[in-house]
Amino acid sequence: MQNFYIKPFLLLAFLAFSPVYSQTFTGTGGAIPDNGPMTDFPLSVTGVALPMDTAYGLAKVCFSVSHHNLADIQMFLVSPAGKVIFLFDGVGGDQNNFTNTCLGGRTYPSIFYGSAPFSGNYSPLQSLGHQNNGQSANGTWKLRIRDKQSQVSGQLLNWSITFSNQPARLFPFSSSNLPLVLINTRSQIIPDEPKLPALIKIINQQNGSRNAVADSSQFAFIPCGIEQRGSSSSMFPKKSYGFEFQNPIGDDTSLAVLGMPAQSDWVLSASYSDKSLMRNTFAYDLSRSLGWYAPRTRYVELMLNDEYQGIYILTEKIKRDANRVDISKLKPTDISGPNVSGGYIIKIDKTTGNDSESFNSNFPPVTNTGNIIRFLYDYPKAEDLVQAQKNYIKAYMDSFETALHAANFTTPNGYRRFANVPSFIDFFIVNEWSKNVDGYRFSTYLTKPKITQNGGKLIMGPVWDFDIAWRNADYCNVDQVPGWSYRLEDICPSGLTPTWWHTFRTDPQFNNDLKCRWTQVNTELFPPLKRVAWVDSVKTLLNEAQQRNFTYWPILGEYVWPNPLPLATNYAGEVANFQNWLTQRANWITTNLGGNCVTANREMEKPGDIGAFPNPGDDEIQISGLDYSEVKTFQLFNSLGQSVPFEISDKGLLQVAALKPGMYFGLVKGKKPLRILRK
Repeated sequence: MQNFYIKPFLLLAFLAFSPVYSQTFTGTGGAIPDNGPMTDFPLSVTGVALPMDTAYGLAKVCFSVSHHNLADIQMFLVSPAGKVIFLFDGVGGDQNNFTNTCLGGRTYPSIFYGSAPFSGNYSPLQSLGHQNNGQSANGTWKLRIRDKQSQVSGQLLNWSITFSNQPARLFPFSSSNLPLVLINTRSQIIPDEPKLPALIKIINQQNGSRNAVADSSQFAFIPCGIEQRGSSSSMFPKKSYGFEFQNPIGDDTSLAVLGMPAQSDWVLSASYSDKSLMRNTFAYDLSRSLGWYAPRTRYVELMLNDEYQGIYILTEKIKRDANRVDISKLKPTDISGPNVSGGYIIKIDKTTGNDSESFNSNFPPVTNTGNIIRFLYDYPKAEDLVQAQKNYIKAYMDSFETALHAANFTTPNGYRRFANVPSFIDFFIVNEWSKNVDGYRFSTYLTKPKITQNGGKLIMGPVWDFDIAWRNADYCNVDQVPGWSYRLEDICPSGLTPTWWHTFRTDPQFNNDLKCRWTQVNTELFPPLKRVAWVDSVKTLLNEAQQRNFTYWPILGEYVWPNPLPLATNYAGEVANFQNWLTQRANWITTNLGGNCVTANREMEKPGDIGAFPNPGDDEIQISGLDYSEVKTFQLFNSLGQSVPFEISDKGLLQVAALKPGMYFGLVKGKKPLRILRK
């Protein structure tokens, strides 16, 4: 009994005076089944006298693997107590082999920045320090490997684990001036899809004091479902996530978060390649200042399974909701008349390959004419739409594009019958100021309300995904101040930008209205002094947390796709680069925009103006954008300006069957006159 206590004491004394003391245990390998399940390779450990902790514990795991497509490999380390550490997934591309490759503490570069054939020391995706939690090292360890794809098989040649007095440690983190988000997946890896059941809590002290991990017991864990998000960004080690709050039986439930309206669906954006951490939030704030819905955001720091992950942007997911995209709910029974006319959310984005989830534009890109542009159903989902609704939204988009390509496209009977033009102008401004390389062609949303909601015209937006905008991409010349983003195919012929924007820019009225709006944005809504104040305020808010973020993710001064050169070496430099772009790009737009803003002669259509459908009509026409009191003030005039008798219901249904064919004008005080055509 006495020796049991003496030996650990003597070992501790020895460790205190020893530069490095370590114990290494070696296991054997075996076949890695192609496209198979998880395969465990055991290794027996005995004779480690002390429990694993920050004084003596797990230091590294080493292995050699023969495989000719390393991106297929997932690897985990499992302790005798069953604690699972996620080592890596999808590194090395289609290259070969790990040879004497070791994963250790965060003093080593991330394995995500290595290249095949791998050898030497790296840090894993998840810290080995999780194993140094007081558990015993003795017992059977497992290297758990999975080959995800059916391409080539491989072989684990050998592997080992080392314990030492220089063990791997978790990143030190205790508190923040930002809210904290804690997620517990019970050691399960968050997949791309479907959502993984997990627990989430948000620590945000209401008294303005710091938010500490130690305060966790004051806040309850909430059930959620979580999955990875992102297409190009999925290759980064810092992942973005989407999650939904759930009740105890797994149904989604709406909750208010950090002062944002209640909803179930949210996004945790990593903003890994955007080292200013400002590009998305600025784009969304700008769009909201123009009067349109854009996702609300809050900066937080994330801990995933008790490991620090850095600064994230908690963001509203684009979703139909009174507090988000405020359009009517489209029910399966809404198949005719005004009911079928909205609401829809469609988008232009990378397709999933499932033709049932999209429909084609009838007009190919300007230069890449061999390809097609596809409109994806976002709300309702394809499986929730009935055929009449799919027919309607496709016919509406066809009508809009046909009108835009017609000879009379600039007339009132042209594209303006279908498009809420101010939304297109404001969308153009946000994407051109940022010179967004994805603008117009990816992550591009369009909204179609019912005709009873402000006329039901097609609305451009909401804006989404500006991580690689605002001079943060090194291809297609978007890091250069001159040039238009809508003309991307001039530089990159593979672009899939709709032809609309080229056509708009040949419409004098569009250009004049655009000139007026840009002048208002640049001098009133977001003038230079306001832009400086905005950037400075966010920089101050993030000053403390960004130091932790870029210590955990040491990428300042390092190339992260698709950062343009030269790279800033510190956070202040990244912020300055972003701020300089705001000024330089705004000045270039002002000089090169064209158009003639004559405010006395130009009245832009407003979201609150009245609309009509169908127009022209031969029986009755629905007048939208009216409340009950406004219906009673509605007046109708012929083309000579003479008042004509008419009938209109309290729901805005105008009877036109008794009117002679021709043009009429509907008038409501405070709203733009409405042209009405009687067939």
